[in-house]
Amino acid sequence: MCRSGLFNPVEERGKKNLPELQSNRKLLMKILEKVKYLLRFFYHKQVQINFPIPILRQYIDYKWHLPEGYKICSPDANVDLKAWADLLNLDGQFGQWTSEKVKSDIVSQMITPDAASLMFFKNHLVGCSSSIDQSSPKCKLGIGMWLMINPSHRGKRKIVHALTFRSLAIFAMLNYDKVVAFTDAYRLPAIYFYLSNGCLPEYDSLYSFIQWWRIKKRLKPALERAKSHKSNWRNNGAV
Repeated sequence: MCRSGLFNPVEERGKKNLPELQSNRKLLMKILEKVKYLLRFFYHKQVQINFPIPILRQYIDYKWHLPEGYKICSPDANVDLKAWADLLNLDGQFGQWTSEKVKSDIVSQMITPDAASLMFFKNHLVGCSSSIDQSSPKCKLGIGMWLMINPSHRGKRKIVHALTFRSLAIFAMLNYDKVVAFTDAYRLPAIYFYLSNGCLPEYDSLYSFIQWWRIKKRLKPALERAKSHKSNWRNNGAV
């Protein structure tokens, strides 16, 4: 019978085995990370959009011509976080947002205030977009995040254009290697907008080849019309 202060063989064995248990735990975590990586290689729910750096360079210090009553700017120290959260909550698919969540998940993640954009209509916040740095030692990577427009202000192409490219141009200015964004495969109007403005499909999993084949098939007529309109516009402008 073991008493307090006397030798406890079970406890002593546990101490001896502790380094081995810790080593096994680290090995298990590494294996789990490899499994997650393999799963992402085969399947990723969302599609990835590539924003070519040369296109983003066009929007460095760009002067945006917006419809009357609209203005776009970067968030400052006095930004209304509650209004920002309320806007994000309008989607219903972005999760539940609060002022604190906006501050921790967006504002604190920005590499500079110009990595986010706020769209106002007559001093009311109606649109937002942001971006984050996800660089690794091998690649300076920027990612577009949380683009949202109040439903009553959607359908205005100039607003979407400004919110999309203004927040990502900072990565071109800072000489990043790559800029991407993610969206759901069923958001065809958004994907059409990206592709018709020079963005490219990113094949980041085996399943993405199937997704992009389906998307391109559905958008092919619209993309061909857009290409034809651009060609006619250039030809007319050259005359």
